Amino acid sequence: MPGWETSAWLTEGSFCVRAARTDGRHKEGRANEFVFCDPAPSALNTAGPPLLPAKPMPYIAPLDPQSQEIILVGTVRGAVTSVSVTMFNRTATAAVHSLPTTNSHQVGAYAVWLPSSDTGRNGMHISDITAVIGRNAAGEVVARLD
Repeated sequence: MPGWETSAWLTEGSFCVRAARTDGRHKEGRANEFVFCDPAPSALNTAGPPLLPAKPMPYIAPLDPQSQEIILVGTVRGAVTSVSVTMFNRTATAAVHSLPTTNSHQVGAYAVWLPSSDTGRNGMHISDITAVIGRNAAGEVVARLD
C-alpha cells in the first residue's frame, strides 16, 4: 500500500507485525506506526509440505480510523511464494517474504490491504475472508484455505 511500510518477525513463540506510515501525514514519531504480537501458529515449528496455517489476521492503524482499508497479515510454511486473499468480493495478492528462524524450516509472511466494513474486529469478521490461496514460484496452487 503506498504510504506504508510493513515488517514481520517471529520471536519466542510470537508472530509480530509492524506497520509504519511513510507518507508524512503525521509528523510525530510513534504516531506513525503500530506493532502487534500474537501467538505464532504452531505449524510453523515443524517441517512439512507448503501450508497456510491460518487465515491472515486483520490490523487497523489506530492513527487512521477513517481508513477504508485494513491490512491483513499472515504466515506460510514451505515453498509458498505468493498468497491471494479474497474478502468482500475483492482479491489482493502479495509476495511472501522469508522470515528468519532458529530452525531450518522455511517460513514466510505476507501482507495485503483489503476494504473493511463497519462490523467485527477491525471492520471485519474472520469469516469475511472467503479464500486464501498460496502459490509456488511456478504459479501452481500449493495451499489453500476456504
